[in-house]
Amino acid sequence: MIETKVETIIQKPVAEVFAYVRNMENQIFYNNSIHESKATNQDATEYKIQIDLGIFKLNETYKINEVVENKLIVASCTANGMKFTDRYEFSENGTFCSISVTDKMELKGLFQLSEGLVKMNLKSQMIENLKSLKKILES
Repeated sequence: MIETKVETIIQKPVAEVFAYVRNMENQIFYNNSIHESKATNQDATEYKIQIDLGIFKLNETYKINEVVENKLIVASCTANGMKFTDRYEFSENGTFCSISVTDKMELKGLFQLSEGLVKMNLKSQMIENLKSLKKILES
């Protein structure tokens, strides 16, 4: 299992950051691995996503498993060769938002052979995604 965590402070209120991240269709703007994200149900708890992780591309369902308003979003995706869970945590830092994103990824079968490569790339990619999110929300 690969576990990666990144965090930053975004100079916007928690409610604004939470609302933007909660709309998973926005991932295409700040997550360079996500090429498509569309809600597939009325509650916007399931999204059809297209992910390009370099060594493999996926068209899967990304499910929101838990939401605590302005505090927490937990979402997961299960594919043939992998499963990952993202945990977005939000808290107040003065008048700004502190956000941490934790990704837990389990590779299965032949994909396990690429674990070292995925682990190296995932951290830097998550850092870049968080920088992009920060830039979008602060501009």
